Amino acid sequence: MRITHLEASNWRNFKSVEFDVGERLFIVGPNAAGKSNLLDIFRFLSDIAASGGGLSSAIERRGGLKKVRSLFARNYAGGRLIIDVTLQEAETTWRYQLAVRGEKGGRNRPIVDTELVERNGRTILSRPDSQDDADPERLTQTHLEQIAANHEFRPIAAHLSKVQYFHLVPQIIRDPARTTPTHHDPYGSDFITQMNSTPMITRNAWLRRMQEALQAAVPGFESLAIETDPAGKPHLIAGYRNWRATPSKQNESDFSDGTLRLIGLLWSIIKAPASPGVLLLEEPELSLNNAIVKILPSVLAQVRRSSDLQIVLSTHAPEILNDEGISPDEVLVLRVTDDGSTADLLSSLPEVADLELGLATSDVVDGLIAPDDLTGLMTAARSRR
Repeated sequence: MRITHLEASNWRNFKSVEFDVGERLFIVGPNAAGKSNLLDIFRFLSDIAASGGGLSSAIERRGGLKKVRSLFARNYAGGRLIIDVTLQEAETTWRYQLAVRGEKGGRNRPIVDTELVERNGRTILSRPDSQDDADPERLTQTHLEQIAANHEFRPIAAHLSKVQYFHLVPQIIRDPARTTPTHHDPYGSDFITQMNSTPMITRNAWLRRMQEALQAAVPGFESLAIETDPAGKPHLIAGYRNWRATPSKQNESDFSDGTLRLIGLLWSIIKAPASPGVLLLEEPELSLNNAIVKILPSVLAQVRRSSDLQIVLSTHAPEILNDEGISPDEVLVLRVTDDGSTADLLSSLPEVADLELGLATSDVVDGLIAPDDLTGLMTAARSRR
């Protein structure tokens, strides 16, 4: 199963957004256009569907409905937050639509305004229904999150629950005390613990693959392992070649930002096909050498060949876009307007014709998203006397 189409209304800085999703999707746009917020739509659906999740929890962890709902919501789509996703499973087409509003009477709890499920065009769930009318409290939960209620469309819930998001922060990996450690934290507070909790045979096989990649990418790198200290805390241990007979050892507190990010990226790529779903990567190029960034699309394409994994990533790196394997219908261009941010596949824009003239994809995209005038930035940096 994979997601093929996504629509959303009143989601954060998007009044309305609609686009197709292929095997890969590269999201580009200027600062504050909503790249992270767009990725978060996938995470939001996953948070609802995942075990222990649900609508109320997903909204609460994002700061409440007021934080999630767009500033344009009051005058658009009846003020409702709407997400509409299409999925394909072999010959079966699924559609799941969820519309959420704030509860009236001052409580403002998130309430299901509409929940719709279609299978090959046939409606198998439509809420509110007669049971909801008799007991309105039921509308504080979706059927997607309830095992007892999603039997007919459980494949959707199972697929959405497998969305994986990684945006590891080296400082948090080095010092988890910087933040409150959470289970499967995408920022890295329990990253090494996650690695260590993987069954030993699988973990060691994955570490060997990572070690081979790191030997090619990091000068002097020789080995990678996980060791547990006397207090029971696991650590990443790397061996580096030097003039000594045995390699010198470093743990994660000594690793560079680039090495830690690369380790995190490799782990996410290697483990993801074991549970195919959607892999979300936010600016994976951060701190990485330019040569490594250039081959990321090829690495991701190789992962795709052995699984049903979909990869959605945001990026500011032109090197990624210039990979010859990336097609215009895999590039989603975000732009900021007075009516909210917009999102268009590059293949649907007139500027796609410039690619046929030989222009690089990064140059075409830059012409679409680059700020018109940066003289103010220079003025701010100029000293005044």
